Amino acid sequence: MSEDGLRVIIADDHAVVRQGIRAVLEEVEGLEVVAEAGDGEEALALARENAPDVVVLDVTMPGKTGLEVAKELRDSGSGVRVLILSMHDEPEYVLEAVRAGADGYVLKDMAPAELRAAVTAVHEGREYFSGRVTHQLSVGLRQELEEEQRKSRLDSLTPREVEVLVLVARGLTNRGIAEELGISPRTVETHRERVMAKLRIRSVAGLTRFVVEHGLDQD
Repeated sequence: MSEDGLRVIIADDHAVVRQGIRAVLEEVEGLEVVAEAGDGEEALALARENAPDVVVLDVTMPGKTGLEVAKELRDSGSGVRVLILSMHDEPEYVLEAVRAGADGYVLKDMAPAELRAAVTAVHEGREYFSGRVTHQLSVGLRQELEEEQRKSRLDSLTPREVEVLVLVARGLTNRGIAEELGISPRTVETHRERVMAKLRIRSVAGLTRFVVEHGLDQD
């Protein structure tokens, strides 16, 4: 949680739904709903302006859908967590949300306590899926879901970020990476911070494990 507490943006095209979500979430100590959006474009603009920790996104909104917004937030490298709200519990919807970069997926008919638990979980770097959604997933689909989660994070990296990631895993310092790639140490640090934010990994050991698991360092 940031020094200012847990900052949340709610995006749904129905004002009454947003009001209900706000009322539920503001029961969490230290949580502040910093903005509300009625469509996808507004959600993106407010996310850039307010730097939230978590964005709660309805799937169906005018303009950009919640999944399109989730993908743009993931690709931005801001590290913001995304919780998708949906009426659909079918596995294909869940997988599509994960491909877009969602950290959690909950159903609109959930209990208030579950919504609070979901927002808290994704903020802490854990995935959260409604119990009914999890129940619908077979063993095979759960494995596919895990693979999609890993692939989504890898796909969010630019080619330069992948280069920096691999060199970090090899044990090079920022200065060593800068010399290797012909860029400044400050630029390396920026890439490194973006990689950690996108992958939700905060240690060199974790980055090294990610590189090994994905076979990125084949030289």
